[in-house]
Amino acid sequence: MADGSRILIVEDEPTLSENLYGYLERQGMMPDAAYDGHGALALLRQMPFDAVVLDLGLPGLSGLDVLRCMRRESGLWRPVLVLTARERLEDKLLAFDLGAEDYLVKPFSLAEVVARLRVLVRRGQGDASGPLVHGALGYDPSSQTVTLAGLPLALPRKSVLLLEVLLRPAGALATHARLTAALWPDGPPSDRALHDQVHLLRRRLRAARGPDIVAEPGHGWRLAPISSRPGAGENET
Repeated sequence: MADGSRILIVEDEPTLSENLYGYLERQGMMPDAAYDGHGALALLRQMPFDAVVLDLGLPGLSGLDVLRCMRRESGLWRPVLVLTARERLEDKLLAFDLGAEDYLVKPFSLAEVVARLRVLVRRGQGDASGPLVHGALGYDPSSQTVTLAGLPLALPRKSVLLLEVLLRPAGALATHARLTAALWPDGPPSDRALHDQVHLLRRRLRAARGPDIVAEPGHGWRLAPISSRPGAGENET
């Protein structure tokens, strides 16, 4: 990772935060620190960080809540390394479902934190190089515009948020938890809300002769392979 990468440390334990801050600085990075979830979101809205080191056990707004808010406000999203004392598989799976790219359990090596951050920053810089693409369908995260065969495709805000998740990466399974977090960080308004939003996006894409959205019952949805033709089926989950 090139020197000068901006890293946000979100950790409420002062000694650990200071140790991380000092070590990252000695590696040529430019760290900043927040000590609770609200402070983290405020800094993310102000400065273009390259990655976030995030504790889950924060006072007030938890680390998981921070992930939900970052996913809801697409302009806030940065690669996230979760740094926590929580070892349970359920916590890891939930963090990954909410979009975290990496997960490291305390105690840890500072050198390992830096190594993992290097990977995240390289990956994040690659994502920023251009729009997300699936066949003729494209989405530019910087302008939040959707195109199909090079022409603008107007979609409601929630459809754009769903599409971004389905395109990261295109063709991969987008779980119920991850899609729900993108639309409603505080929880969906009803049991059918996510299904209805996916159905709406699917209808819009099919009407424009774009790629289909296929269901994996009980798990989530994915964009169909590029060779698949719309109208091949109506599976829902």
